[in-house]
Amino acid sequence: MNKSERNNKGRKQAHDGAVNATSVFPSEENAGDGADVERTISSIKKEKEEAANVSKKKNGFITAVKIIFFPVTGIVWCVRKMFRTINMPLTAKMTLIYSLIFAIVLAGFTVFFIASMDKTAGEEMKGYISTLIITASVLVVVVSVLYAAMVWITSQFMLKPIRTITESIDEVTGDNLSARLEQVDSQDELMELTNRINDMLNNLEQSFLRQQNFVADASHELKTPISVIQGYANMLRRWGKDDPKILDEGIEAIARDSENMKRIVEQLLLLARLGNFNLNSSRFNLSEVVEETVESYKMVDSAHEILCVCDENAITVETDKNLFTECLRAIIDNAIKYTPEGGGITVGCRMREKFAEITVADTGIGISAEDLPHIFERFYRCDKARGRAKGSTGLGLSIAKSIAETMGGEIEVSSNVGVGTTFTIKLY
Repeated sequence: MNKSERNNKGRKQAHDGAVNATSVFPSEENAGDGADVERTISSIKKEKEEAANVSKKKNGFITAVKIIFFPVTGIVWCVRKMFRTINMPLTAKMTLIYSLIFAIVLAGFTVFFIASMDKTAGEEMKGYISTLIITASVLVVVVSVLYAAMVWITSQFMLKPIRTITESIDEVTGDNLSARLEQVDSQDELMELTNRINDMLNNLEQSFLRQQNFVADASHELKTPISVIQGYANMLRRWGKDDPKILDEGIEAIARDSENMKRIVEQLLLLARLGNFNLNSSRFNLSEVVEETVESYKMVDSAHEILCVCDENAITVETDKNLFTECLRAIIDNAIKYTPEGGGITVGCRMREKFAEITVADTGIGISAEDLPHIFERFYRCDKARGRAKGSTGLGLSIAKSIAETMGGEIEVSSNVGVGTTFTIKLY
């Protein structure tokens, strides 16, 4: 016996000994666990047995109903079998079902009527009964055909909007998501179906546009940092190995633009998510959140005088607290970037009649009348050179506007060149 076999044999003996010891001397804890397991298994078995009994009773009741109404259930089974195997328009199915039911009821009533007359009629009425049977049979057939024609015409009229919906849906493609279904001129389920489909198409178009914007924005804005990184990487490959100064400059530039790329991607992903964002609403004191945000900026920014002016009374709102903070930070960041050192930034909040108002006013360079309508557009910078030097991605105000609208509010701006800019957030 080699060493490996001896080790395996020893492990097996130790395992068997442990098992035997456990079975002979079970601990109280193991005994309790075993009892819990047995009770759980018994409970599961009992629930399964009860469910099986209920299912048997239900199946037995359905079987009894099928036996009692055998002719009707047999016809229903045959019709369902035919509908599953034969491709038929919905109009034809409705006509067949309603006509079949009408014919059975009419024939049954006719048979019952003639049979009751036959029992009470004398010999002189036999010829009349025979004529009545023939006439009734012809009438049943004729009336059933007329009824089928009426059902066909009615179902064609009632289901015409469905055919229109089908034709309109065929026009919706990946290249034409703007197509919508025409409104149905009826106050019923078809009108509700049309509205639901149009709402779905609106959501699909918005999601598709967000994806297109994300791809276009990312490819447009990431070109610059990628080019910078590639340029410095090539420079380091050629001269950076021997020149410490070039090495330090290249590493610093690559790190800076890599961080910029990361920030752009994160902000683009946030913008893409905002369209389908589910608000985590809660009630909170708006003044406290604004004051806490301003205090955090005072700790890290000593180049500007940042003030907070809020109403003394508590301002309670119900919205997503984290999203609101992100919106406020985006506006304050923008104010800091475009306000010279020594300038002032005042953040205030107050309660109006129907909404809460938050303002961020700075004494910065201001925004010209030509740039003002475009400042919420993605990647728009009034002063492109200054914006890039300050590390601006051109997405902060777009994010702030999207967040405000997601929360059901709005954002406004007023500005004078050389005087300053004021942003106003309204939460309804």
